[in-house]
Amino acid sequence: MRYTAPVEGRLTGVDVARGLALISMFIAHVAPSPGPAGVLNLSEFLTAALFALLIGLSAQLSAERMGFPALFASSVVRAIAFIALGLWINTWGAQVDIILPYLGVLAIGVAVLAFLPSWALGLLAVVCWWFAPSVIGVVTQQHAQLLASGSYLHYLTGWLAAGENYRVFTMLVWASLGILAARLLIGRATGLLFLAAVIFTAAAGATWWQAQRLMEFFPYTGNRWEVGFDALLALAALAWSLAVAAVLSSRSEALEFLAAPGRMTLSLYVVQVGILALYSNLAPRYGLPAADDSWWMLALLIVVCVGCALLWKRVFAGTFARRGPLETALALVSGRG
Repeated sequence: MRYTAPVEGRLTGVDVARGLALISMFIAHVAPSPGPAGVLNLSEFLTAALFALLIGLSAQLSAERMGFPALFASSVVRAIAFIALGLWINTWGAQVDIILPYLGVLAIGVAVLAFLPSWALGLLAVVCWWFAPSVIGVVTQQHAQLLASGSYLHYLTGWLAAGENYRVFTMLVWASLGILAARLLIGRATGLLFLAAVIFTAAAGATWWQAQRLMEFFPYTGNRWEVGFDALLALAALAWSLAVAAVLSSRSEALEFLAAPGRMTLSLYVVQVGILALYSNLAPRYGLPAADDSWWMLALLIVVCVGCALLWKRVFAGTFARRGPLETALALVSGRG
């Protein structure tokens, strides 16, 4: 099934999902406690999966208006930009694992995956999900050897499967599902979107309950339970975003507090890293706690980033720079402007 142009409100749902991913990332990075019943811990499972899911979804939307050579070349440019930017901001000293290089490598892969038939994507997602623990184990051993030898290839093995928190191999599961979600959910009736949201939420809840019974269930492990739960949680977040946006399509301004940041997540990601790096560099000088985890920091990130997005929209709406500073530059150099 191929994607068809969405009715008004549907792409707002994608922006809302991106905004949710951004807020979830802030919670994962600086929330000082797991919250009531550990609900804030869900951000640790959701954030990377939802970003990867949206990378796949965006690739599918682009594939509908770009041929393979153009999309692949564009994705390579974006990947180089993501990797270079990620390596640079990693030197700032923020207490976070920078996800941009992983998303950059993933962007090249999804440019190919977006042209596969749906059955092949589903099969790929299942294969990557099943073999993730084995691949992580093998590549981690190779990564240790490359690191010890000083080879620059350790960057590649680290990004592909040996990362402490992120791994492109597991992201392929989520990105493949994102492509399928674009084909199956975008443009659907509101009732079907709500039904999908309920089904994914129930499946995620059942997976969480069963996994907790079998093991100590932690994020970033790369085991099958965790990767599968992350996928269901991300699909639920996307489906709810699409469904709510469809209901509010005539009053989309009510969702701008999420949609506006969702349209410029790259710029706001860098803003977040800058704020956290500034805190880490200044904390020793002023006798502040070394860790940046605090409620006031979480509130600061949300207020600054949402405020910046709304202000940017107010100033630049209707201009070529409406996407955001880094988003506009990237769109121009990658041919997606």
